[in-house]
Amino acid sequence: MAQDIAFTFYTYSNAGVTAEERWKPTGIPDVFFDSHEEAQRALKEMRADIVADPEMEWPVMNIEKVVTVPVNSESILALLNKGLGSFVQRYEVVESIGPSQ
Repeated sequence: MAQDIAFTFYTYSNAGVTAEERWKPTGIPDVFFDSHEEAQRALKEMRADIVADPEMEWPVMNIEKVVTVPVNSESILALLNKGLGSFVQRYEVVESIGPSQ
């Protein structure tokens, strides 16, 4: 039997979201990237758009490294039936980006 494989991806989130709430469904989809650099580039582009508007305020945002549970039929069913939180084995904040960075 082949060994199940876990994957590492990167995403971003508002730094004000607590760990308990992080993977609960909000109706706003998470966007995932293959590398820290891709996530950082996307987040900095979004920040540039937000801070260019004087009526908008940029919150501190975190770039997160996300490691999935080993992928198999059971974990895919959990993802589909229980949501993204069931598919995340662990995650860590690797960078925070504020309004002036």
